Amino acid sequence: MKILSGTYGGRPIAQPPGTTTRPLSEKVRAAIFDIVGRPTGLVVLDAYAGSGAAGFEALSRGAMLVEAIESHPRVARTIDANAATLDLTTNHILHTVPVETWLAAPAQNPPTARYGLIIADPPYAKLEPDIIAKLISFLTPDGILVLSHTSRQPSPELAIASLIKTKTYGDTALSF
Repeated sequence: MKILSGTYGGRPIAQPPGTTTRPLSEKVRAAIFDIVGRPTGLVVLDAYAGSGAAGFEALSRGAMLVEAIESHPRVARTIDANAATLDLTTNHILHTVPVETWLAAPAQNPPTARYGLIIADPPYAKLEPDIIAKLISFLTPDGILVLSHTSRQPSPELAIASLIKTKTYGDTALSF
């Protein structure tokens, strides 16, 4: 796996060991940024970070800061190692907790609109619309949520947001 474009384009990143994660493919990561554009100057939330590739891609393409949330400690160690290898430890913050725990933390309540881009790639079996809706409350007024989900199911309907577009890439769908 590698960073596709930007300052760190072409640099390799390690994948977490085992089958705990389902990293976004290079094609899907490229599609995210082809659609949302360069995240120059944005603060980005990489929820369900997995390999951290989406967040590192955002930093490579100009994001100011990436906060990542990953619940599995072994997977989080891979993300930390990738951040160190890429020398991105000052503008990449990793929270090693489940997204639900992060959302319930006192520091997150009430939610503050601080992310211009949120990339949420939950395990397909754990896609919970109420959790995704809570993440949306952290978007800036012109912010975008990118939700990765199985293409076998439609995007969840969220009262708090408008579905702008859905694109399908094999078994993966991206809803914006």
